[in-house]
Amino acid sequence: MITQIELCLKHRLKVKGSATLRFLPGVNVLIGPNGSGKSTVLRVLHACDECRVENPDGAPMLYFNPETMTPRHPDYYPSDVREMILKTRGIFSSHGEILRAALFSLPIREGSVFLVDEPETGQDIEGVELIREGFDKIVASGGQIIAATHHPLIMHGANLIELVPGYADYLHKAFCPTTPTRG
Repeated sequence: MITQIELCLKHRLKVKGSATLRFLPGVNVLIGPNGSGKSTVLRVLHACDECRVENPDGAPMLYFNPETMTPRHPDYYPSDVREMILKTRGIFSSHGEILRAALFSLPIREGSVFLVDEPETGQDIEGVELIREGFDKIVASGGQIIAATHHPLIMHGANLIELVPGYADYLHKAFCPTTPTRG
């Protein structure tokens, strides 16, 4: 499980907010406006040797890239037929289908960390609910989720990590106004 990251100087300039981010067990969601560095944090967790990532268990990480939604791992090679099929499906399936298939079929080792960038992209409500069910399954198996999203269904009940202070309040007001409006 990842507990913390301290950004290197290069990435401190690209990510708004604190240079040190802390993560809890379960679902962690990076929130902030477009351009605040959510995707950068996920890429850094996955591949920056200069940033200090606290991963006391040495947990394996899978990074789901929004361009391909194919799981990438520095040492990731298909070890069985199921993984080969999952990678091949990436050529013929939407990224939402691939992500849902991965969340429900990849073997989850306790402590595994899933880095997921904007999983809700192109998904209807049912698709987002299925993705959230997949996240809950991973957490129940001892895994950890670190996701970047704008979707309230993904955020619900998660540890919210604000890259821009006050952004959670802004979202709450935007999605849950106290006075309903009708047009």
